[in-house]
Amino acid sequence: MIAHLYIVAPRMVIRRRQQHVAGNRLSKPMIRAVLVARQVTSHVRQRSSAMAAPTTTTTVPTARLPFGKLVAWAGAGLSAAANFIILGYVAIYCTDTLGLSPAVVGALLLVSNLCNAVLAPVAAYIVDRSPETRWGKARPYEFAVLGIWATTWMLFSTPASFGETGRIVWVFVTFITIQAVFRTLLDANDNLYLARAFYGRRVYAKVTTRSGIVTSIGAIAVTVTLPMVLNAAGKSPEGWSTAIAGFAVVLGIVGMSRFLFVKETHLTADAASPPVRVRDILHALKGNRWIFAIAGLQLFASAINGAGAGAYYFRYIVGDLGMQSIVLGAGIMILPSIIFLPVIMKRFAISQIIMVGAVAGMIGCVINAFAGASIPLLVVGSLFTGLALLPVSYLAAVIVLDLCSYNEWKGNRRLESTIGAVVGIFTKIGAGLAGAFVGLVLTLAGYDGTVETQSRDANATIVALYSWFPLVLFVGVFFTMLVYGRFDRLILPGVQAELEARGVETDGETDLVAVPPVMVGGPAGIDAQPSLDLLDVERRGEENSPTDGRRA
Repeated sequence: MIAHLYIVAPRMVIRRRQQHVAGNRLSKPMIRAVLVARQVTSHVRQRSSAMAAPTTTTTVPTARLPFGKLVAWAGAGLSAAANFIILGYVAIYCTDTLGLSPAVVGALLLVSNLCNAVLAPVAAYIVDRSPETRWGKARPYEFAVLGIWATTWMLFSTPASFGETGRIVWVFVTFITIQAVFRTLLDANDNLYLARAFYGRRVYAKVTTRSGIVTSIGAIAVTVTLPMVLNAAGKSPEGWSTAIAGFAVVLGIVGMSRFLFVKETHLTADAASPPVRVRDILHALKGNRWIFAIAGLQLFASAINGAGAGAYYFRYIVGDLGMQSIVLGAGIMILPSIIFLPVIMKRFAISQIIMVGAVAGMIGCVINAFAGASIPLLVVGSLFTGLALLPVSYLAAVIVLDLCSYNEWKGNRRLESTIGAVVGIFTKIGAGLAGAFVGLVLTLAGYDGTVETQSRDANATIVALYSWFPLVLFVGVFFTMLVYGRFDRLILPGVQAELEARGVETDGETDLVAVPPVMVGGPAGIDAQPSLDLLDVERRGEENSPTDGRRA
């Protein structure tokens, strides 16, 4: 009878009522029966519109991660990591191959990243307001991967016939297109895509860390081969263009694996809500001051990665850019540590894990300061600094989703894309400031990219930028996480517990209210998760119960 009622009735969602609605109430057993009926009969439901989807199914959330899905998800991460690695050579390409001043290059990187920071909230607003499509809501933005790689090749193919002004304009336009358009859209969709493709905080951590192993293996392959290829290209514009073209074709294809094989299968708590308004964003940001702690973390971390002093160090201090392959390739030894991050999270807060990593980074920087041209010492220093950045790289997405949960707990919109964009603003600012600082300091030290040997002052500056500068930034990471630890250790556990309680408990009676169908996707056959829709609506607590007593 319940199954028959479910088939012929409109799609329904559970909504908590504080006031009595006579004659339209169901008890908890009846609600469970409806959920079971949905699972039994969902395979016969079809959409009647022209964009009709195949039969929808209900998937119970599980912590099991199919290996194929994990590898497909990692493909996008590998592509993004490889692009980040390649763009790390933009500065030395501009100074040594194009003959531009380091200060000019630094200014270009700063302005480009600031434009990226300004457009990041716009991209997040676009993604958060995007309608459901046949592929879902966040998934279509994966096409930005192709734009990133096409424009990256154009950047490293600056026409040699251009004058200095032409080269500057070409570099600026292509770099800003990569960072402020394609990269911004891809970053904005990332957290939302993760939340809709997987379910639960522990699963998020497993996805980011385990796929991180695959990503890191691929990234190490790029870091090992790229310096050797670029060293063979020397300072030839044609050599650089050919080298980057090969990487762009392969990694562009790899980067689309997530779009091709990972569907959106979960509706987030905001799925049935009205489109995001600017007022929603401002209200959520105003009530979540912890966003700026993680933003500060990303500012320091991106400055460490974005300084780009490594290429200068190996070309002029070690004397062979290709030797960077050996040092960076040794990073494969720290990959097994990624496996233990979810386990460590059971005992320690993320802030504590990152603080320990920051200490390791400081040690690595001190080793690099005295390593000179010694490859063994540079390998050891690289292992320490690489270990320091692992928690930031693979747990940042979990932190962002924790902040989204905090928004939900306070009765606000989750805003996965918007919070990710706010954090991304500081990421771009950090990278831009670091690039500008390196360029300015090199110029003041008398660096000349057209010569084969630098002056003593220039070499000393390169050593300082490779060692002491990141050490200062690791100190910033440590103290930022010290502040964030109050939320991570004292507030977040209670938030998670209450959200879980909202999801599994129903106080008093509940109503079934008929609403229009909410589908995720169309012909692509994306699961709509009807039973999770019910729980998500209940978890939101739409009637906005008082939250005054929840302030930490």
